[in-house]
Amino acid sequence: MFAQQPRVDSFLEPNIRAKRDLRDLCEVEDYETGAFKRTTFTYVNNQDVARFGGRNFFIKRPKLLCLNNKEETQLLPQMLLKEAKVLEFLKQHYYPNLIRCHGCTINRGCITGISLQKHQITLQYRLKKGSTSFDIVGCMQDIRAGVKHLHSLGFAHNDLNPMNIALDSNDDPINLDFGSCRRLGEQLLSAGTYGWIEDDFTTSAQRHDEFAMDRIEVWLK
Repeated sequence: MFAQQPRVDSFLEPNIRAKRDLRDLCEVEDYETGAFKRTTFTYVNNQDVARFGGRNFFIKRPKLLCLNNKEETQLLPQMLLKEAKVLEFLKQHYYPNLIRCHGCTINRGCITGISLQKHQITLQYRLKKGSTSFDIVGCMQDIRAGVKHLHSLGFAHNDLNPMNIALDSNDDPINLDFGSCRRLGEQLLSAGTYGWIEDDFTTSAQRHDEFAMDRIEVWLK
């Protein structure tokens, strides 16, 4: 289920326009010790990172500046809705190497963003740090395990590349960006990233992910 949420604008400070807004902003402390217990304070900064309940989430929003023509603009709502539905389905079939969705932000009955687990770095930038302690074998095993789980549910990712794989605090990979993820055989509105695909394609298939993972493994080595 998509949770109805008030719209939160991208400001560094809370968006308070009336007294009722203050009811949503509070922190709870232990009465005896004064220790912090939980908070309902929420805001979204100018990088679309939401702070809620003491944790950070990334609000994925449509990137209008990346669109090339009117047709793409018209397809954008459909693409966002499809991605939200895929992530909501995967939420019911949780796997640790797939990004976790925490619902959607909604304004006037329309989805305006998807709330995702926030990670600090992608695989591409992690490798640029030049660390010699990175476990390439373990990383690829986890990436493949996550994709295998996805395939077992009847889906393919269709856009695997080092920018669409995050790393958590333990250097475990998390597959991101499910904008091109569709059921096997389904027609695609967008697919693949140049350099990480064998050929252009228009339907969802396991082989697209298998080729991309092989390329990623070669790139890592």
